Amino acid sequence: MPTHDPAPAAAGDTRSEAADRVLRSGSASTILSNLGIVLPHDRVTLGEMVDALGGAGIGLTLLMLALPSFIPIPGLPTGVVFGAALAILSVQIMMGAESLVLPERLRRFGLPRGPVVKGGLWIAPWFRRIEWLLRPRLPALSGRVARFVLAVPIFVHAIMILLPIPLGNQLPSLAVIAFAFGLIERDGVAILVGAMLSIVALAWNTAIVVFGAELSVLAYRWAGRVMEAF
Repeated sequence: MPTHDPAPAAAGDTRSEAADRVLRSGSASTILSNLGIVLPHDRVTLGEMVDALGGAGIGLTLLMLALPSFIPIPGLPTGVVFGAALAILSVQIMMGAESLVLPERLRRFGLPRGPVVKGGLWIAPWFRRIEWLLRPRLPALSGRVARFVLAVPIFVHAIMILLPIPLGNQLPSLAVIAFAFGLIERDGVAILVGAMLSIVALAWNTAIVVFGAELSVLAYRWAGRVMEAF
């Protein structure tokens, strides 16, 4: 099981040193719970976010790009922007890149820091529970060669996130999140979960496109009734 430092920022650290310690932890939950240290400015641009995560690995970059599409921020075109960034990243992974390079127009896209930091604090405990389930296994599914293969479904998911499909972002984003965890923790089982979610996401979005928005409305109402029952 992973043994990540839950409080990486030492008392004597400067802000930049504390941010480096957070990123070196390699833990998604630690980074999410310390976004206030990693992203110090009042408004967070996509370029700053990618630059900050660059040294933490492609898996964490994938994770942070998929999260805003899974939990969208009202009033912001997160699907279009982050879907485009994921598509660019997946193509660069296919080309063997170790870090993401974004066009300047995407780099300038900004998010208010407050919701980003609060969202990280909210989701970090959930991710901490998931991390305890992960461990290095089935290395062939999470190694360097596997990354090139995974870039293909990630690109497909990015396109689905980009398209204006009603309720079409969550499943593709969740599949990318599973792939990201698999790459971060070198866990082939998480990669397999991501592959299964990919099939479900593709089937779901195809059904929405073929049968129209009525299917998504029915599913939304059904999910609402289920939540009310609990």
